Amino acid sequence: MYKLDKLTLKQREELFRNLRISITHHSNAIEGTTLSFGETKELLEFGRTASHKPLVEQLVILGFAKAYDVTVRESTNPNNIIDSSFIKDIHAIMFEDALKVAPQFVSKPIGAYRLDERYIKGVDIKLSLPNMVSNDIENLLYRFKSNSMSLEDIAQFHILFETIHPFADGNGRVERLLMAYQSIQNNIVPPLIKNESRDEYLKAIDDKNDLYKFLQESINKSLELID
Repeated sequence: MYKLDKLTLKQREELFRNLRISITHHSNAIEGTTLSFGETKELLEFGRTASHKPLVEQLVILGFAKAYDVTVRESTNPNNIIDSSFIKDIHAIMFEDALKVAPQFVSKPIGAYRLDERYIKGVDIKLSLPNMVSNDIENLLYRFKSNSMSLEDIAQFHILFETIHPFADGNGRVERLLMAYQSIQNNIVPPLIKNESRDEYLKAIDDKNDLYKFLQESINKSLELID
């Protein structure tokens, strides 16, 4: 069972509330942030910062949670379609507070595409050249309308977005929020990709079928958040 409408209203409310903490924690931990799940929960629910942990990490975590809220809100309208402005806005929301407080620790630009060539360490994938990023994103969005996607489409979109790698930083985090958006719009429970499954996830990004199976397992992780 991975259809959202198979859940009761109470279960859906519980799912989205718990996913807010879990997706925020795991999506950032995959990228190397050091806050524990408990510290993330304290920060998001009570505004208590984790002592001896970098301030910039905590600001990005708060920014990610804000971006998650926008993602869930916008995706519940079936007529909204993900476009490049939305993708840039999600990126900006995620990093804007960190940029204001600790600009030296934030890769720039935010809310705009990267201006330099990038490579993914340990992965033999040729990323889009800076002058092609905008065009490649538009082609991808033309090919996949967010309100008409299967889980297989969501897996393929994820892989293609990774090869474009449009931002200086935060590509994986933005894409995992886009995945949540696409899932909700298509009546699919959003996958919870856990940090403990990081290696399996990174390996699966090489193959659409592998990623599809991995996302099915990740949806089960989301469903475990419901009593």
